[in-house]
Amino acid sequence: MIDGVKVFYREAGHAVCAVVLLLHGFPTSSHQYRNLIPLLADRYRVIAPRLPRIRTKAMPPDHKSFSYTFARMADVVEKLTRVVGADKYSLYVMDYGAPIGYRLALKHPNKVQSLIVQNGNAYDEGLKEFWDPIKAYWAENTPERRKALEKLLTLETTKFQYTDGMGDVARISPDNWIVDQALLNRSGNSDIQLDMFRDYGSNIPRLYP
Repeated sequence: MIDGVKVFYREAGHAVCAVVLLLHGFPTSSHQYRNLIPLLADRYRVIAPRLPRIRTKAMPPDHKSFSYTFARMADVVEKLTRVVGADKYSLYVMDYGAPIGYRLALKHPNKVQSLIVQNGNAYDEGLKEFWDPIKAYWAENTPERRKALEKLLTLETTKFQYTDGMGDVARISPDNWIVDQALLNRSGNSDIQLDMFRDYGSNIPRLYP
């Protein structure tokens, strides 16, 4: 339990090995690393938490009783490293996991031994057309702007994140977007994701040049 929240994480490898911390993105969970973990486990101690931005029975009952922000996610992950005894670690970050990992690296540069970034933004120019409605929400926090983002939580958009740019979509297992969408569709999850969209703007002045 961390701050009253049960944090699920996947772990593999040997306790004496160097630690690799895997931080997933949106709309995924630690499930996205299911194939990578066994490839690393013979040389590293691998820890892949499910970031508490997915509504589960272990989470607070609604988005108003828990601060769903990137700063809070980083705080939870930092406390998890203490719980599991990871004094030093390498970070493998993807998408949403990137600004969370950047926060850890800035706060504890002596603990982060390396930083591997996959599809994680580090500059304002990286926020392309997909982000336009989210940027509009940052500029004007209204119910209309918030509701306009609900289309980003649909199966169509979830599948798009796996298939966009792929020549042969048949090579991608539909399990990926089906599992992600099942998590997104849980009761109360929509508001959590919309809160995270809103808070992503906090990363721009703090982390991105």
